[in-house]
Order: sequence, then C-alpha cells, then structure tokens
Amino acid sequence: MASTLVSSSSEVQTISHHPSIQDEIQKLSKAGTTSLKNNEAAQALSMFKKAYILADGVPETQSQKRCLFNLGAAYIAIGKPKKGLKCLLKCKSKGSEEKDGDFYFNIAAAYDEMKEYSKAVKFYQRAISEYLPSETQSISDALIKLGYCSVNVGDLPSAARSFRLASLSYQKAEKTEDAAMAMREAGSYMIRSQKFSKAEVLETLAECAQLCSGITNQDLLGKLYNHIGLHYAEMMCFHQAGKYFMKAMQICSGANFSIRKRAVLLQNLGAIYNALCQYENSLRYHSEAAHLYGALRERNAQGQSLCNLAYAYSQLKNYDMAEYYYQEALNAFVDVGDLYGQQQVCEGLGATSFCLGDSDQAISYYKQALTLFGKSKETSDLSRERVLGKLRDAVKYQTSHQCPASCRDSFSNTTAAQSSPKVARDDRGSVASEQETYLYDEPENEYSGNEKKQRDGYTERTVTSRTDSVSSHLIPQ
Repeated sequence: MASTLVSSSSEVQTISHHPSIQDEIQKLSKAGTTSLKNNEAAQALSMFKKAYILADGVPETQSQKRCLFNLGAAYIAIGKPKKGLKCLLKCKSKGSEEKDGDFYFNIAAAYDEMKEYSKAVKFYQRAISEYLPSETQSISDALIKLGYCSVNVGDLPSAARSFRLASLSYQKAEKTEDAAMAMREAGSYMIRSQKFSKAEVLETLAECAQLCSGITNQDLLGKLYNHIGLHYAEMMCFHQAGKYFMKAMQICSGANFSIRKRAVLLQNLGAIYNALCQYENSLRYHSEAAHLYGALRERNAQGQSLCNLAYAYSQLKNYDMAEYYYQEALNAFVDVGDLYGQQQVCEGLGATSFCLGDSDQAISYYKQALTLFGKSKETSDLSRERVLGKLRDAVKYQTSHQCPASCRDSFSNTTAAQSSPKVARDDRGSVASEQETYLYDEPENEYSGNEKKQRDGYTERTVTSRTDSVSSHLIPQ
C-alpha cells in the first residue's frame, strides 16, 4: 500500500445553513482517517467518497477541498495512483489550503506507486523543502521514501545520503528504533554504491551500533546486530563482524528464541571463523547450523552450511571429510535446483579429489563445474577462466605425473589467499570469494507505519551473503 497523507484537519467549520451535513462530513472524514491509519484503504476510500459527495453539495468550498485531498490520498493508498493524482491536482486548482509539504508528499507517493521514480524523487525533495524544520517526523518519512526512489533510479550514493539524513532527523524526534534502521540502511547503500571511503562506512556502522544501545525491542535488536555483522564482513572487518553476530546470538534466547534465527547466526559465526582462518573453531558452528537447517527442511541453507563445513575440513587438510561434506552439499543443491551452488561444490570437489590423488575424478568434477557455468546466471568470465586453469593443471599432471605448484598449493597455501579477499556485491547483495563461505542475511519485518503513513519496510535482502571460502583463489565476482 502506498504511503499517503490525509488532511491535517479532518474537522470542518460548521456553516449555519448546513449544520447536519457538515456534521456528517466531519464524521465520515474522521472515520476515513482512522481507517487509513489502520491500513484499511478500501474502507477509507468509501468514507472519503461519501464525504466528498456531501461536501460537493454545499457552498462552503473548504470542505470540498479537504475531502478531495483525502480522497486523492485514499486512491493512492488503494493502488489507484492516477485517480489519486487527478484528485490532488483538482484540489490544488481550487486553491487548497493544505500544507504544501503534505501536498507534494502525496504527489510524490502517486508517482512512486506508478513507478515513475524520477518524478517521485523530484516531489519528495520538494516536500522536504516545504516542511518546517520542526516537522521532523514528516521530513524523516519523506527522506526514507526519497531514499528508496533513489535506489530505484540507480542513484545509490543519493539513497545512502537520504537514509543518513533520515536517521539524523529521527534522532531529533527521539525515534531511536527508526533512527537505527535508517542508519543501517545508509551503511548498506554506502557499501553497495562503492562511492564512499572505508572510514565513512565504518563511521556509519559505528553510529548505527551506538543507536542500538537505546533499543529495548529485542527482536529488532537481534536483526540489527546481524545486519551490522554482515556489513562489517562486507568491509572485511571480520573481528567486528563476529562481535555483532555473537551479540545477536546472545539475544536469540528465551522469548526471542527460534530455531531458524539460531541457524542463521551459527552459519554466520562459522563463516567468520573461516574468514579468520580459525577452522577448528568454525567446525561446530557449521555442523550445528547444517543440522538445524535440516530439521527445518531448508535444503538450500543446509547445503550452504555443509559447503562451509567441507571448506573448513579442506583447510585442515582432512580431505576425506571435506569430500564427504561436499557430496552432502551437492545433494542438497541438486534437490533445490541451485546451479550456482552445484558449480561451486563441483569446483571444491575437483580440488579435493586432486589433493586425494585422484586426478581422473578431479578432471571430471572440473568439467562438470564448467558445464554448470553455462547454465547458471551467477557466474563470471573470471570464474570460468579460473576453473579452466585448474582443469589444465589437472590434465597436465595426469600426463606428466608431476603436480604443478599451482595445484599442489591449492589447499596448503591459503593464508595469503585469504589475507585480502576481494569483495563483490551481486544483485542479492552478497560478499563473495572463490568457493565462498556462505553468510546469511535474514530478511527483516516490514517497517511499521506511524499515525500518518504506512512506510516502506526495511526489507533489504532476502539473500545469501557470502564471503571467503574453498580453494586457492578468490572470486572477484
């Protein structure tokens, strides 16, 4: 449902010649406003229509203007933005006395609903400029909407700045939860845009973490800590990432406990230990995460955790266990049709087989990985070239019976490879490296609306974020 504003005054002045009609208009307007606050847009529209019909029959024009303004807002909220826009423009042509900030906000909301985001950006900016400095709630809400429209037009730096300004505005209004979510969103788009320095991003994440100290909603706090951890991981600050994943884990207990939340956090903590090359510590996290995802019958997530576990064993040179868990991960990815996961596992199995001395099997897995490259949409030419290079090395070894250094060092010389993993953000917001360790970004609940508007949810990513894992090279995906 689109976010809209109704008239700042549902009350109308009573004209002595039409007291009963004015009373009915006032009653309908109040009822419509209440329905819109409760996200009952259809009911609100019905009330506002009746109010407008009554207002159109009396000479007092202010009632007509207010009812027309509210009718426009209801049309936008119900998903009929063109009708809503028509009402708003007609209202303005009658010389509406509604605040210009609210008027431009609703115009922007109509264009937003029509997916004409460039126009929406212009009118949200106009609304922000029209609001008084004291109207911090309205300014904040408009900045949030502006941020998402900026994302939709591909202007991620502007989106990041809008979310940051929204956070500062919410802080003035003492809306700590809103401020923290907006600051977290700012950090996310700063990272995605790649237009901000590392110091700027880390400052934003630190501010978000500071705001979290004032949040009492434990469910929200756990989600924010998980997201902060993911963003630190994207910035390759793995110790900080682990700190916030652990904070989220501590909250995941008692009334806030859920099997899935725990599985997500175990997966992320295991991934961080992999990134820090603390493989012995990572094993129990990967193993428990895989077990919990299995209990939930989430095969894709289970496959990710099994892949993480296989990678950790490979780095500990326990290639038999690595092979076993790669096979289990492959079965999971096949079950759900995840071609990208299958390709990654086949590459890992190729390297593992080579280290076990089975060059024939290694060649077979590398060929299988290349076949999957052609089917998966989540591949790159660099990844393909890397696997081709490994295949050539394996074939060369098979013919010469001498292991090339590049293959022999595939698992033994991982420290240098992991000291500077390359970050790549794909369409799902992932952090990637070769044969990635899978991080999970838990989707958030929708952002709750205030008394005036139903705002967009901070539903950033229902994705799998990934960083740092199997094999010798890193994927600059």
